[in-house]
Amino acid sequence: MGRRINTISYQATGGPDADNFASRIVKLIPADVVAGWLAVTSAIRSAHTPPGVAALWIIFGIGVIFAAAWTWKQASDPNKAKPVAQTIVSTFAFCVWAYATGGPLPQWPGTLYNPLYATLALVFFTLASGLVPMP
Repeated sequence: MGRRINTISYQATGGPDADNFASRIVKLIPADVVAGWLAVTSAIRSAHTPPGVAALWIIFGIGVIFAAAWTWKQASDPNKAKPVAQTIVSTFAFCVWAYATGGPLPQWPGTLYNPLYATLALVFFTLASGLVPMP
């Protein structure tokens, strides 16, 4: 199963079936990049002298770039249109998952991070992302 979201079913040629709602959600969440984010932030937090918030923001920025590049590479097909919409949604999905799982945001007092809002945003975005039309 590739990462590209298939919106058309090519039954006459024996091609892949169009993705359903659940498979679209799975393909839009860059789980491998989120797993990397969790591993790195966990390692940083467990260090005896953890780096400051600025280092976590830099790692977050690298994660955003990597999520976009990885999705672009995994979803690209030379015979189809560029996966612009899928890359944008997947990159934003990484941001939502990074926000919900912590990282630099919980270290800011009160205003930027709220665990309840983070959880609600994660559930809402994950379910709503499957409704985004892909060309």
